[in-house]
Amino acid sequence: MSTTGKTARLYFDNLSMNNASINASGNAENLIIYVRGDLSVAGQNYINGILYVAGTVTFTGNAWIDGAIASGGSLSFGGNGGADVDLGAVDDADFGGMCDKGGVSVDHYRLEFTSDALSCAAKDILLRACVNADCSTQASVSSSVELTKNDNKYADVGFTGSTQTQVWHPDGGSVLLGLDATAPSAPYRCYIDGALVANAQCLLDFADTGFYFDVPDSTACKTGNSFNLFAVTKDTQTQQCKPLFANQTKTISFGFDYLRPATVNNPAQLTLNSLLSPSDSIAIDGGGTQTMQVHFNGEGVASLSANYPEAGVVTLSAEHNHTVSRPAGGSETLVLSHSDSFTSAPAGFHFANVSANGRCDASDPYDADCKVLAAAGKPFSMQVTAACWQSDDDKDFSDNSALQNFEHGGLSVVSQVVQPDTGVNGVLGRDSLAFSLSSGVSAQIINDQSWSEAGTMQVALGSDVSFEGVTIPASQSSSEVFGRFTPAYLEITGNDPEAAQSCGAFTYLDQPFGFKTGAEPNIQVAGLNAQDQVTSNYQIGDWWRYKHRDEADRNQWPERSYQDSTGLAVIGDSQAPALSGQVNYRGSPNVAELIGAQPSYRRTQMPLEPFDAKFDLVLSALDVSDEDGICYRDSASAACRGFTFSDIGDGKAFELRYGRLVLENGYGPQSESLRLPLRSEYVSSVTAGVPTWTLNGDDNCSVFNTQTSLDAGETATSGLYRILPSSFPDLQAYSESGLSLRSGALVNGVGNLYFAIPNQAGEVPLKLHVEPWLKGYWNYPGNAADTLFDPRANAYFGTYRGHDKIIYWREVK
Repeated sequence: MSTTGKTARLYFDNLSMNNASINASGNAENLIIYVRGDLSVAGQNYINGILYVAGTVTFTGNAWIDGAIASGGSLSFGGNGGADVDLGAVDDADFGGMCDKGGVSVDHYRLEFTSDALSCAAKDILLRACVNADCSTQASVSSSVELTKNDNKYADVGFTGSTQTQVWHPDGGSVLLGLDATAPSAPYRCYIDGALVANAQCLLDFADTGFYFDVPDSTACKTGNSFNLFAVTKDTQTQQCKPLFANQTKTISFGFDYLRPATVNNPAQLTLNSLLSPSDSIAIDGGGTQTMQVHFNGEGVASLSANYPEAGVVTLSAEHNHTVSRPAGGSETLVLSHSDSFTSAPAGFHFANVSANGRCDASDPYDADCKVLAAAGKPFSMQVTAACWQSDDDKDFSDNSALQNFEHGGLSVVSQVVQPDTGVNGVLGRDSLAFSLSSGVSAQIINDQSWSEAGTMQVALGSDVSFEGVTIPASQSSSEVFGRFTPAYLEITGNDPEAAQSCGAFTYLDQPFGFKTGAEPNIQVAGLNAQDQVTSNYQIGDWWRYKHRDEADRNQWPERSYQDSTGLAVIGDSQAPALSGQVNYRGSPNVAELIGAQPSYRRTQMPLEPFDAKFDLVLSALDVSDEDGICYRDSASAACRGFTFSDIGDGKAFELRYGRLVLENGYGPQSESLRLPLRSEYVSSVTAGVPTWTLNGDDNCSVFNTQTSLDAGETATSGLYRILPSSFPDLQAYSESGLSLRSGALVNGVGNLYFAIPNQAGEVPLKLHVEPWLKGYWNYPGNAADTLFDPRANAYFGTYRGHDKIIYWREVK
């Protein structure tokens, strides 16, 4: 990402970055990033800008910031990361009013309390700053409000998000609570016993005699800490609370109901225990009541505990009819009542696969139990369960009972790579998961989750979970292994191969040639995700599945082919229909290279003038697909395609010549060694279809062999075939006049055959077997113009033919 010269402002709820480069070429004052929650930065990252984070900041790997950074929570740098703070960039940046309190969006404030209070005790009041209408999100900036009682200022309260405050009213009776000045400015709403009431009805009654208890927030399915039930009355002298029931057991009616969510998927019961002897226990249905014997100690205090096997905010109420005597005689009945709400939170969360068919239960990508789940960046399904408590040291929530009433606007989640174990974590496509179940469903299904990397990973909470005033630590989650993830497609980067001449400055048609050492065709194969980003983990070890782990099964580009670009001749593999060479693999970087390939230009029947080679090496889509069938594409949505090394030889003066080897007749006395000249020729020009054959003086590489051959055909490529006259000695040929070597090489396109002295006259027909590119369309039989033949000649012993420049010769005695 880059800026255009003006300050850009980016706002996030939570933010995770991996391998990001942001505003690398701009100025730090031109970018402000504000994160309302937490910021996590991993891998290779560079940020040139100003970062304000309300939550915690965690840097791992090589993450660097130029500009400035501030965090409301903890700030930690791991690995080789760091920050270079330039306060001048802060001075020069355009914040656009984002730091003004008035610019912060608070939808409304809430006062929340239960309907009963005691004049001799403080009453707890919950204040909340809500960003949205249902208050599923609380403001992450500081708020200040003026709490009023009976329209008079009672207290100034400052807080972030929410806070508990207390109100005293020793005089007893009804009071009106409200808010006056607020900053940021916003209206307020009043909730009594979980129900919205008009602000004019935000009334709280303080009684002189009654019950009081405060149920602590708890973990679902775990019996919570004990809490005290006070039965008190106000001392008229001290105005303090004094015990009402000392060393007494009373029958008390307890009620239980659901507050949030109001309609539950699992109508679980609340179990309430009276802990002092004689102890008692009851199970209360939602919306119902049950009576229980409660014993009060000498100080008029009863000890209770509750267990609620679900998640949410619930209300516990207590009521008792207490009869007192009137001073003037007779009696009256006081209704002692109190209610309190508390939060029951999940013990943790578990992330699991939905599909049993696509999962990797091994650390080896070649293991049969390591199947493909999805391509990187493509959707897959996962499920999240909110877990019931089993034990305090529980770290695996896979076998815990699932909570069905839990609701949350957005769980922050991150990925943690499992395999390859040196890989990067990557990022999840959905890093915030809304949680709200339907009736009868025990897990939240996320059908459009994705992971940006290859390999396997687990999902974890990205930050602590704030649930109805309870914080669930980020460590309280467990996960199955998700994967295996493949790239969405492959990206191929090829080099510029250079062909190598086979004979010095030229190559014959039909003659195989290779590639220069270090310039053989090679490709780097990278895996990309569906968002066209490189998957780093694909390059690690056996996870680079373009290279099979077993050498015998490695991709040898079996459908590779060559295509001419000159339009003059056909090029193909010299070993066709087989393939010459092999594909080798090397790492750092991961490369597949073709070593030992031997293409050749096919000789045409019609002679050609010399021309420069220009051809393509074409790999099919199969050749550039990996073990999982992930193929090379131009983009994630494009079709599979092959890869072409284009225009090899273009501009390299790679000259091809149409050639042949010529063997001349030889004449000589039978008493002397005989020499037969041979030479290589090439077509230097073609005029009106007629070729001009020229001595190939550049040929210092063609070889010949004079070993006796018994093959009379044209398939052999070495040796000398002879037809000896009857009773003629076994005459051998040599490549040099010393008659000791049987093989030789042309020098400047010229060579010779030498025969030993036969001491017998005769004519010896000869055929010198040569490589196909030195054969010629000689048409010796007169009906095989399209057949290549070896050069032929005759050796004449006992015959002198005279000088070549004499037209007629007659011998005179």
